[in-house]
Amino acid sequence: MDHKDALFWIWLSEALGAASKSFRRLIELYGNAYDIFHAEVEELERIPYLSKRNISALSDKSLQHASEILDRCEKLGIGILPYGDEEYPVALKEIADPPVVLYYLGEWRNLNAELCIGMVGTRRMSAYGLRSAYKLSYELASVGAVIVSGMAKGIDGVCAAGALLAKGRTVAVLGSGVDIVYPAHHKPLSESIKREGVLISEYPPGEPPSRHHFPVRNRIISGLSQATVVVEAGIGSGSLITAKEAVLQGRDVFALPANVGSTGAEGTNGLLRDGAKLALSTLDILEPYRHIYTKPLFLERLPKAMERSEADLHALASLGVISLTRPQGTKESPVRAAPVQEPKKSRAKNSSSASEREQVMKSPKEEHGSAPVEQDAASKREKSTPDAVLSSLSEVQLAVLKAIPDDRAVSADLLNSLGYPYGETIAALTTLEIMGLVQKLPGALYTKA
Repeated sequence: MDHKDALFWIWLSEALGAASKSFRRLIELYGNAYDIFHAEVEELERIPYLSKRNISALSDKSLQHASEILDRCEKLGIGILPYGDEEYPVALKEIADPPVVLYYLGEWRNLNAELCIGMVGTRRMSAYGLRSAYKLSYELASVGAVIVSGMAKGIDGVCAAGALLAKGRTVAVLGSGVDIVYPAHHKPLSESIKREGVLISEYPPGEPPSRHHFPVRNRIISGLSQATVVVEAGIGSGSLITAKEAVLQGRDVFALPANVGSTGAEGTNGLLRDGAKLALSTLDILEPYRHIYTKPLFLERLPKAMERSEADLHALASLGVISLTRPQGTKESPVRAAPVQEPKKSRAKNSSSASEREQVMKSPKEEHGSAPVEQDAASKREKSTPDAVLSSLSEVQLAVLKAIPDDRAVSADLLNSLGYPYGETIAALTTLEIMGLVQKLPGALYTKA
């Protein structure tokens, strides 16, 4: 794709923001970014599904910001893969809210013939979670599957590293620009992925991590993947958002069982209870796909891979994925996820889309695919919910969220008076809680997070 075409796609991506529900309809109507750019304001105003914010953004015909992004990409060697490119993943084109543009660092390889497996899990992994994540990712990558993850602290990082150490292929989907390493201790992992795989993001270079970005990028992890494997996740884990996205996208979800009552058991065991496929071995995951893909899977390699798939702790430590040192004065296991470091870049313009369970920018809680982002004490958490977040909610979720006052908690019974079936109201509250928009209090009370 030439320079001029890329410019219009970047303009459209910035105008609509991440996870736009309007993009698919616009592209079906106009066919390409160039024609959308040249649409008159009066014409846009007649399109019923465009919001006032959409119309205002699409009416701004300045290409300066898009040109600055394009120049930065060229300077940093960042590739640009617009929706209109023939190598844009077909799997992503099938989801409801595909990225307008993918930015990437590393070697882009057409994924349309590959078996891609998303692997996600908690950042507070147990030894069982670490061993399982490494074993599965190592063995899957050894036979030719592409491992897709969020390159986050914990399970995600282990899965990406396992694929690399098996000399396989991995794709890391970031919640920031691809030129920003987050978490910072994953710099060796990031450099290795750039050499042996690819880092991708729908956010332009320079965009720092944000609490709104991570659940939005989760739809890309599941969207790129024929199946998503949840290795270890607690009841509040953002990994469950990725699993939910996979189900909505019509993709398979696998989960590893865990001991009832143990850390990380509630989320994965709950997925199994609700119909996720059981993953007891690598073959359980591969079996449904072994005869489907035009690029063959080399299952004859699996026995040897199984002999070598014991977690290599020193290799994981060298990639910044775990720490092998015991914190002074504690009894904590010496094998743990490496510590989170504070990003130093300031937040950029146009951060958009759905919120996440973790109050990133404030305090470390559970989340999928990306460790929490911290701010200095002088910074304040955003209180307003971005338009892109609101547009991603269902009718019931939006009604429930709007019914909760900003300044006090309300009961579930009161919210049930909105007129929706009780099950739908409770399901909406649960989803909003997982997304970090709502907080549940004792006594079945709910407040805005």
